[in-house]
Amino acid sequence: MENKVFRIDLVKLILYVLKRIWVLILCASIGFGIRYWQTVYRMPDTYTASGTMYVYNSNPNLVNYQYTSTIDLDSAVKLIDTYMIVVKSNKVMEVVTDRLAADYPGIAPEFIASSLHMSSVSETGVVSVSSTTSDPKLSMDITNAVLDVAPEELIRVVGAGSVEVIDYATEPKYVDSRRPVWRGMIGAIAGIMLGGLILLFLFLFNRKVTNTKDLTDTYTFPILASIRRSKGSEKNPSDFLLSDFSSMEALENYAKLRMNLFYSLVGKKSRSVVITSAICGEGKSTVAANLAVSCGHGGKKTLLIEGDLRRARQRDIFRYDGHSKGLSEILAGVSSLQDCILPNVRENLDILPAGAFPPNPAELLASDRMQELLEELEGMYDLVLLDMPPVDIVSDPLALSTQVAGCLFVVRQNYSDHRDIRKALISAEMTGMNVLGFVFYGEKIDEGGYYWKKSYKSYYSR
Repeated sequence: MENKVFRIDLVKLILYVLKRIWVLILCASIGFGIRYWQTVYRMPDTYTASGTMYVYNSNPNLVNYQYTSTIDLDSAVKLIDTYMIVVKSNKVMEVVTDRLAADYPGIAPEFIASSLHMSSVSETGVVSVSSTTSDPKLSMDITNAVLDVAPEELIRVVGAGSVEVIDYATEPKYVDSRRPVWRGMIGAIAGIMLGGLILLFLFLFNRKVTNTKDLTDTYTFPILASIRRSKGSEKNPSDFLLSDFSSMEALENYAKLRMNLFYSLVGKKSRSVVITSAICGEGKSTVAANLAVSCGHGGKKTLLIEGDLRRARQRDIFRYDGHSKGLSEILAGVSSLQDCILPNVRENLDILPAGAFPPNPAELLASDRMQELLEELEGMYDLVLLDMPPVDIVSDPLALSTQVAGCLFVVRQNYSDHRDIRKALISAEMTGMNVLGFVFYGEKIDEGGYYWKKSYKSYYSR
């Protein structure tokens, strides 16, 4: 019933993301806007004061800046990290804090350490020390205090030959550049990453059937036809019914379904077929009505039975009297078959309405009278189609498991859920219902490719 192989289709994932590229664009725009707004309107002004010192390394294990190589440059970068650790050590920070405490009461060593930054000047022995705060004078005082305290500790810990201050910091006059566009771009990148994660999450947890490949990769039953859903209003179901004005594509797709259905019935004793789905709203009643019309056009004398004795839909599609006597009256023994059948609704097509809704539809459908009725109808018609309720909603279709040749499962694109389909197929298997195949029904079906777009439409448009 079901293929057990599970894998992530990268091509499908890429197509899924590309079709929803607007999500990434929206997330990028939101990320850029938020970060830009925060930078311009919410970020406080900061001032950076910088000073420099020269570190001469007498330790042969350290970098000799007078004779540098590629390996030496890598070591120099690591050495700057070492200097930063030493400068931010508790011992240095406590001395710096004590020096600043008189002018800045309550200043904390952690705050001073977080404001510091060190870097090598042009990959030489000159090291730049800077402090960034919201007070220009405080930035200058922190930098100069560090320049006074750090050399002694660097000589002791790192083993440098000597450390000499070159330039002390001066009070900065201008606010640091906020670079809102650059920060906005970072926000945009973060937004794209967030949007990508959202799409990946939705893709991995998406249980909807998106194309025919989803069915062929997951289940072993054949797809008898892929049918494009016609445009129309849900409030007017007759808009979806085949007519002389229907597109050639729609007529041919239903003709394909008709032929495949008759091939699947070869060798079977019964010519009664149930048309159902897993849940409501998948289009089974529309498919049943159009398949019945197509069979009639194909010269097959067809009877469409409105087997949904709880929520009949064919009366809305074909627009006949909803109070007509039908299947329930026949099974209850209060009306005859001849009194209930609506003849010649379309070419070679008769309809047996549902009739009044009974309190016990499942029992009526499983009765001996229903089996006798189907045998009688098969002697009168080439094909008997039964529009039945969804399998996951009620058990009515399964009550006919032993009385019909099998069932067609209608699966709607981007609507049907694999969990519902599996549940329905398991129920069918347990009751012995023969699944003839799937009918894939949706709005964005492109099965014909070049043939439909170029050759077929061009040829028949003439």
